[in-house]
Amino acid sequence: MNITVVIPTLNGAATLPAQLFALDRQLAAPPFSVIVVDNGSTDDTARIAKDFAATQFSVQVIDEPVRGINSARNAGCAAAPDGAVLLCDADDEVHPGWLAAMTGALAEGCWVGGRLDYVSLNTPQVRLVWGAPDLSTYRQVEPFVDSTFGGNCGFWRSMWEQIGRFDSSISGTGGDETEFFMRAWGAGYRRVDVPAAVVAYRLRPGLKGVVRQRYRQGRTQVLVRALPGGALIRYPLSASGTRRAIAWRVLAAPKYLWRAGNRYAWLTSMALHLGRLAGFRATAGPATPSR
Repeated sequence: MNITVVIPTLNGAATLPAQLFALDRQLAAPPFSVIVVDNGSTDDTARIAKDFAATQFSVQVIDEPVRGINSARNAGCAAAPDGAVLLCDADDEVHPGWLAAMTGALAEGCWVGGRLDYVSLNTPQVRLVWGAPDLSTYRQVEPFVDSTFGGNCGFWRSMWEQIGRFDSSISGTGGDETEFFMRAWGAGYRRVDVPAAVVAYRLRPGLKGVVRQRYRQGRTQVLVRALPGGALIRYPLSASGTRRAIAWRVLAAPKYLWRAGNRYAWLTSMALHLGRLAGFRATAGPATPSR
């Protein structure tokens, strides 16, 4: 089968070479190719990708001027031949057995998702701020809610065509792949967890980046409910419940803010709920004037 690794990137010159080297060090990997999608970079991303001398794969660079990771993912999938498409990011590094594990688990009627290694590319302080474990885990919940990582997943290109591509309206907002895989679930596809497919994931350093990301994730969790895949998410989420959660966190603040680990957890949780509240306000529309 054709196997294509798609790497969407925006200004990835500093980290893309390490990811390409990691792909070139794959063990027991079947033949594959790489497509780097330059999403409007202003650095040397395209040149670095074109000049990379790989021993295991060929590199194709395509341009996608419409900003947003989902736009870039779609461009890469559209350029790939029929077969398997694997996604990884330019600022991460795949482990040596990643490609063999992903392709070995990919079967008809499913998509595959791997684990994230938070240790290799992050300092202990960054991991503390994010509350990140050494390695991500996977637990399927009922009713199903997707938790596939967009930087460590794979699917058949035919699935991408059938269910209607990634939605670019939620591109780069945190959890932007969830709606796509919920549509896949609704169409009858199922996720296969691949613990051996590990990607070293680079967290954004600094508390500001964490809070911003959690806020965007919370807002997206609400906005996505208006999209076909989001409508399949059955866990309850309401404006009143979000306001109660924010009020509880305000009351509980003195207990959590005195210790660094607890303080970070409180701040990120508060940011998530404030993002949800912003999402509910954005979808509420103008108030109806009273008579």
